[in-house]
Amino acid sequence: MENAGENVFAPPRAQLDTREGPEALWDLTWKDIRKLYLASVNIRALGVLYAIGAFGVLAVGGVILATPAATAARSGIEALPMALLGAIGVVEIAGAVTSFTRPAWGRWLGVALCVLSLLSFPLGTLIGIIGLVAYAQGGKLFGPDRFMHKDVAQVYKQRKKDKK
Repeated sequence: MENAGENVFAPPRAQLDTREGPEALWDLTWKDIRKLYLASVNIRALGVLYAIGAFGVLAVGGVILATPAATAARSGIEALPMALLGAIGVVEIAGAVTSFTRPAWGRWLGVALCVLSLLSFPLGTLIGIIGLVAYAQGGKLFGPDRFMHKDVAQVYKQRKKDKK
C-alpha cells in the first residue's frame, strides 16, 4: 500500500500554484514588489490630483474670461496671467495623462510637478514629498519596458495572499 499513513477520506490536494503576470515581477523580492506597487498606486493618485488641479485652474481662467469687466478692459498686462493659467492647466493635464500612460518623459514631468508642489505649504509640501518618493521608487513603471499597473497589482496581490 503506497498511501500508508495518509487519510484516504481527505479531500484531494491540487497544486494550484499559478503565477500570472510578467515573470520579471515574480523575480523581485517581496519588499521590492511592495515598493513598486505602492509607488504605482501613489502615481495614479497624483494623476487624479493633477486632473482636479487642471480642472480648477482652467475653470478659474474661464470664469475670469467670462466676466464682463475682464472682456471690456483687456490689455496686454491682463493677458499674461491668463496665459500663465492656461499653461499651468495644460501642464497639469499632461501630468494627469502621463501618470496613467507612463511614457519615459512622464516621470520627469511628474517630478517637476512634485517639486513645484513643494512650494504650497503645508498640504502641497506633503503631496510633493510623497510624489517624489513614489517617482523615485517607480522607475520601472515608466518607459518602453515599463511594468503595467494591472500586472504589478496582480502579482502584488497574489504574493500578499501567498505570504499569509
